[in-house]
Amino acid sequence: MDRGADSTGPRRDTVVQQELPRSARPYSGIALQLYDLFVLRFTSPYAWGCHRKTISALYAEHCTTVHAEVGVGSGYFLSQLGKTWDKLALVDPNDATLAYAGARLGQGRLTGEQPRITGYVADILVSDDLPPSRYKSVAANYLIHCLPGPMPAKEPAVANLARMTDAEGTLFGATVIGTAQHNCLGRILMWACNRTGAFGNTTDTEEMLRDLLERHFSVVTVWRENAVALFVASSPRHSKDS
Repeated sequence: MDRGADSTGPRRDTVVQQELPRSARPYSGIALQLYDLFVLRFTSPYAWGCHRKTISALYAEHCTTVHAEVGVGSGYFLSQLGKTWDKLALVDPNDATLAYAGARLGQGRLTGEQPRITGYVADILVSDDLPPSRYKSVAANYLIHCLPGPMPAKEPAVANLARMTDAEGTLFGATVIGTAQHNCLGRILMWACNRTGAFGNTTDTEEMLRDLLERHFSVVTVWRENAVALFVASSPRHSKDS
């Protein structure tokens, strides 16, 4: 996998790892190996009430072969598609996550002289190291609830997601709503994850999410599956200014 913007950057050792966003620090080694089991097969359905098949259906409908995955997790949903990628960008501040997902998706496969899969060590809140291209589909799955601060503080991330989305492209994803009526397990995990900084969604609402998306996309659909808001957004507003 080509390392994109990180190709000349420092190797992430233990010291640099501490500079990662708090939400990105847990994802290395055994945590990545257990991600599918704990996050997708246990936490998502039993704490948040959203089965992974619901999110898989979102990918099946909206993911294209020219795609950017922002906050890559384990790469599970992309791996289930069986696509041949024309261009795939993996964007995450944690290069351990990029390496894991890149290997899972088949690093080093080429289309002509260009790598199909490019990893970008980048924070979606900071535009400097993000991919310069626009993509026909962009996924932000289980990303927004990990960003720090109240929903208005997350607007730079949504603005950057819109900039990455082609004029005819689609942004899609899912996020845990902090103000939802959580079950007992969900309340425990909400407390723990927000206390450690893994989440930053205590005050997030579905309405705030919709309003934020509508500032940067002309067509927005948001719906709920229990504590999870799923969304699809198209016609990024940058296309009307260019």
